[in-house]
Amino acid sequence: MASSPSVKDALGDLNKDSFVSLLSKLIGESKHVQNNPPELIPEEDRIVRHVLDVLLPHSTTTGGPLIINHVAYHPNRGNLIVEYPGTEPHKILSFVGMHMDVVTANPSDWDFDPFSLSIDGDKLSGRGTTDCLGHVALVTELMKRLGDTKPKLKSTVVAVFIASEENSSITGVGVDALVKDGLLNKLKNGPLFWIDTADKQPCIGTGGMLPWKLHVTGKLFHSGLAHKVIFYALDALNQKRKSCSNLL
Repeated sequence: MASSPSVKDALGDLNKDSFVSLLSKLIGESKHVQNNPPELIPEEDRIVRHVLDVLLPHSTTTGGPLIINHVAYHPNRGNLIVEYPGTEPHKILSFVGMHMDVVTANPSDWDFDPFSLSIDGDKLSGRGTTDCLGHVALVTELMKRLGDTKPKLKSTVVAVFIASEENSSITGVGVDALVKDGLLNKLKNGPLFWIDTADKQPCIGTGGMLPWKLHVTGKLFHSGLAHKVIFYALDALNQKRKSCSNLL
């Protein structure tokens, strides 16, 4: 029996020209998605519109397989969840964190216009090329290829493009609101890749926390043995520390 192809096998090589064309449009919007409130409030829907131009021809609304959900909690500041259904329920692979805002850029500090894509051979330059509009373009092309080729995959593939990653002073806009509304709950059923620039190489976790509490409940016994309760609690703490270390 033939096995289902992997995402990589199903996609093959992505179209470089299509990627660069989309990235050029996204970088052209970067001036309007700078995130530095209160002076600069990004309008991520400018990016969403370009992504939708690419993906809507492959969406369920036009007879394609992609399920697209545009979720906005503030005007002009949308998030986008794109899903390619797999064949096995509860199996999922997700790409999250491609944020559609950028850090600020002062054109006088640049040798070229930061708000337009510059191409020098294989070198692409412009505000957001690596953080993170280049990632937006790349994952958009991935989902477009899935919608176009329609491979039979076991796992559902989900891409979550988010708003407001570059500044946390205004809450309830991006991934925090999506999590609060339970829109990302099903992503827990499989591996999740956070697609953003860090130290320019794959890594497993760049930060986070695992909160937990230990409640110790004792029983009535001789007061001369109270130290044993402490030893039992310390042993439980030590075992918990070891289990957390194994996750890192």
